[in-house]
Amino acid sequence: MKVIEMQVYLVGYRKTDNDEWETSGQTYGNQIDAQAVMNKLSKETEQQLKLFKFGRAVPVK
Repeated sequence: MKVIEMQVYLVGYRKTDNDEWETSGQTYGNQIDAQAVMNKLSKETEQQLKLFKFGRAVPVK
């Protein structure tokens, strides 16, 4: 089985510095899409936003 590396992006949010980061659970396959969502949310909310990047191995079919 061949394995490829994929990057997964999440947009996290929190109200204050003392709160833990939370996400909606929505993942994005590229950074451009995730950044666009984060920019849109920054105009709608006063919460702190942060972009998280994770790597995962996915089997090739």
